[in-house]
Amino acid sequence: MSKKFYEVVFEGNLDIIYGMLEGFMLGQDGNWEWYSAKEHNIEAETFTEIIKEWASLKTRLHHIIMEEEFFKKLKEASEKRGEMRFIKAKYIKSFKEIKSSSFSFEARAYAKKYGEEIKAILSKLPQGVTLEKYNPSEIIDSEAKGTELYAPTHDYTFTAEGIAAGEFGEIIKLRKILDDHPLVEVGKIKLTF
Repeated sequence: MSKKFYEVVFEGNLDIIYGMLEGFMLGQDGNWEWYSAKEHNIEAETFTEIIKEWASLKTRLHHIIMEEEFFKKLKEASEKRGEMRFIKAKYIKSFKEIKSSSFSFEARAYAKKYGEEIKAILSKLPQGVTLEKYNPSEIIDSEAKGTELYAPTHDYTFTAEGIAAGEFGEIIKLRKILDDHPLVEVGKIKLTF
């Protein structure tokens, strides 16, 4: 069974929040996954939430995606422990279980080798991930063979666009793989609750 993840909104200093998360993992000898929405290109707010936050000058809100077991243990421990100097249960402003996630991507390659690399990545999707609106195109123009890289025509062109959707844990890994490829542009991860 796949892991469940939560989007947890913390209020406070980001460095202290990171230190708390890592310190708690060390103290529990845990090996849980967590991701900062800002650092991992996760769209964590709606436009309305951004306006509310800006209007109230609450720039100390940080969206962290946490593995379910990690979140529940941290929440329980902070509630049992009571108020500490930097960590208080009230600093967890909200939390929502992530039902699914997705991101868009576009690829463009002018050499068969790179087109094959991209197709190989997209043909071996992790379990629980699907492609939506996937539109690949491969054009071989033998008349353009031998033209330079920056010429207006190419002997080989591969383009693709689509949306990868599925479980958060697998989506974030696939997004990293595609983002690491120099000929693929990826969008932010969108969360569904």
